[in-house]
Amino acid sequence: MLEKYQTLRTIYELVRNDDQPILSNISPREIILRQHSGWDVIVTHLYELKQEGLLEILQLNIAQIYLTGKGLEHAMAMTANAAA
Repeated sequence: MLEKYQTLRTIYELVRNDDQPILSNISPREIILRQHSGWDVIVTHLYELKQEGLLEILQLNIAQIYLTGKGLEHAMAMTANAAA
């Protein structure tokens, strides 16, 4: 699995139990705490995933990241394939 999809999976793991995971915002800090990559690598992953339409990035006071419907489907499929 490409490393950027591991970042997507990390985001999915953070929101998958929420009632509406597509509306759940997460902070970069939450991703950093769960990844072994440095922040510069994670930022690259986030922008690549954004280009693919798998997530959105809102730059508020602190950036907020959330999955798109497409990103949620992709992450769920990856998780199902990993379990099989």
